[in-house]
Amino acid sequence: MWRKQASALPDSGLVGHFEIKNIDMAHVAKYRRFFDDRGQQVPLTYFYLLAQRAQIALMLDGRFPHPIPGLIHVSNKMRFHDVFQEGLPLEVEVSVSPVLRADDAKSVAFSVEMSQSGRRIVSCLSEYRVPRSNRRKPAGETRPENFPETFLQEGWTFDKSLGRRYAMISSDFNPIHLSSLLARAFGFKSAIAHGMYSIGRAAVSIEHRTGRPLIEISAHFRRPILLGTEAIFGFESTATTQGDFGVMLAPDRQLAINGSWSVC
Repeated sequence: MWRKQASALPDSGLVGHFEIKNIDMAHVAKYRRFFDDRGQQVPLTYFYLLAQRAQIALMLDGRFPHPIPGLIHVSNKMRFHDVFQEGLPLEVEVSVSPVLRADDAKSVAFSVEMSQSGRRIVSCLSEYRVPRSNRRKPAGETRPENFPETFLQEGWTFDKSLGRRYAMISSDFNPIHLSSLLARAFGFKSAIAHGMYSIGRAAVSIEHRTGRPLIEISAHFRRPILLGTEAIFGFESTATTQGDFGVMLAPDRQLAINGSWSVC
């Protein structure tokens, strides 16, 4: 569908309101199986799938000035504020505003608030960068990096089918995750993994290791993880209720994702 694009976001940003009458618990169970999550509650990271739909609704608004394909997810923060109650509607408020950056890169920030009967349940803050050209500059230092000695580590494989498999469960069909040809059009060497796949997998590992449910997780996506490569996940092993984590590219020891977490 073609639409006339605005040249810039309105000064006041954009705001939308939606209602989700029911969360499909069968789909939640499918999501948990995808990550081998043996928990019983709706995972915190599952709510990102709902938040992203609200974000896309604003992206499709004629006043949103940027094309959706190729938008790069650079950071995300999610938090549980109260207990989700199955069977009650979920009210969703989403807003987007421009981000002022020192490097003049164009970015937008989405805020999504989900509530039930006046109770704030989940919040999600996401920043997306707008590609400036087909060429991407390497991020940060190029020397090898290391996790702190207190981090537990485990190897991860990002097989080439992962982009399509996660797209089917998440409904995130951004072409940079599905096709190397299309990914190269946006400056990547080949198709890259979804950032929120890594966060979903990290969340399950943290909950499994701590034995406690996650209440908050934040992440900065520093470098793309190419499909068909290996990575190392690490997180603070001495922490009991909060700590840091990261995902490192295995071949050259470069940090792709870093963030923090909190559990009950």
